[in-house]
Amino acid sequence: MNGDVRQRPILKAFPTSETLSGVLEVILLFLAGILAIVLHARLRTPINIPGHHGLEFMAIILAARLSSNLKWASSFSALGIGLFILFPVLGFKDPMMGFNYMLPCLFMDLAYFVFSNRKYNKLALSIAAGFGYMLIPLSRLITTTLTGYPYGAFIKHGFLTPITTFLLFGLLGGILGTGLHLIIKRVFSKK
Repeated sequence: MNGDVRQRPILKAFPTSETLSGVLEVILLFLAGILAIVLHARLRTPINIPGHHGLEFMAIILAARLSSNLKWASSFSALGIGLFILFPVLGFKDPMMGFNYMLPCLFMDLAYFVFSNRKYNKLALSIAAGFGYMLIPLSRLITTTLTGYPYGAFIKHGFLTPITTFLLFGLLGGILGTGLHLIIKRVFSKK
């Protein structure tokens, strides 16, 4: 208390490169969620198997989750999905679509917290991707039970087939996403 005014450096008022890289990372995670839901809406593969979009959806979500150091990385992707699905251009008719497709992302964050320090964390996260994607038909089953809203996959294939195929395609997407992450990591580490 000698009467001198303590000066703060002016640079603290401006964003640093660390802050900018964090903002860029959040934007990329947000865009990963948008890409996942747009591919789901626009890729039309008439193979008549429920959950087949889990391959590309979970590959994008898990590759983005593994590539990020942010604590809630998949939740930022879920936010991208939730906000972008509000636009009617995608053509979804299901009122719960945004919620259903945000569930796997939120589940992947929880799985990442549980398995991130384990020996075989990439394998565990690939398996968790299958279970995360399986949450979609499970939430639809709850919606159908409570409200009577009809889902075409349950009408056409029953209840067990969609749950099983969502699990399998989510698992395959998790394996693909882990592989993509390892390839990208190897490519960028050589440069």
